[in-house]
Amino acid sequence: PQVKPRALLVDLDGTLYRSAKLFDDVRERINDYIINVLGVPAADANEVSGRLYRQYGLTVVGLMAENYGVDLDGWHKHVHGTLDYAKLLPRNEPLKELLDSLTMPKYIFTNADREHADTCLRQIGIQDCFDGIIAFDCIVDRARELTGNAEGAELMGQVFCKPDRRAFEYALGRIGEESAGATMFLDDSAANIKGAKDAGLQTVLVGSESPCEGADFAIEVFTGLRDAAPHLWQ
Repeated sequence: PQVKPRALLVDLDGTLYRSAKLFDDVRERINDYIINVLGVPAADANEVSGRLYRQYGLTVVGLMAENYGVDLDGWHKHVHGTLDYAKLLPRNEPLKELLDSLTMPKYIFTNADREHADTCLRQIGIQDCFDGIIAFDCIVDRARELTGNAEGAELMGQVFCKPDRRAFEYALGRIGEESAGATMFLDDSAANIKGAKDAGLQTVLVGSESPCEGADFAIEVFTGLRDAAPHLWQ
């Protein structure tokens, strides 16, 4: 029998909304930053960003780890700061109603920055559905505290993101939940779902009805959660 979770950790991009245009715009801005700010040849930008994303879980983590000289605040402004959120993200009332009907605490857990998460949640109309946001900035701020504001490789030794097991342990600590098995994690990334399951969490893959490795449930869209996992409402 499924144990009803005491808390939900919910990914943002690709999980609570899907926008091919927004993802394309982000990818374009990432490559533009790599070419025009960091000076990587245009012919290599796609390869560099793709390799770093696969290797480190986030392109920006790879840029920082490999000492490309990236400024994190500048990166976030360049990649997300000029997105037309109002045009790209419509309000989603059925999603809000579903989230409101789930009585356990719910937290956003994203590899993106907090400002992007705040803006997306506001545009979709679900900012009041969550008890907190665990974003990449939180992990970087923690790393800076631990290392005395170090930069480069020393800082990066304390920086991690999903699907790293440390990211899930950090998130559980942030929400004050000692039992991974009493927490459910929802994400559209198969790698993140596997990482969460390896860390002991309950898991839901969003974006496909075919379960990936480590998925307890698999749903095409988030609003399919009620049919797939009715025990969440018992």
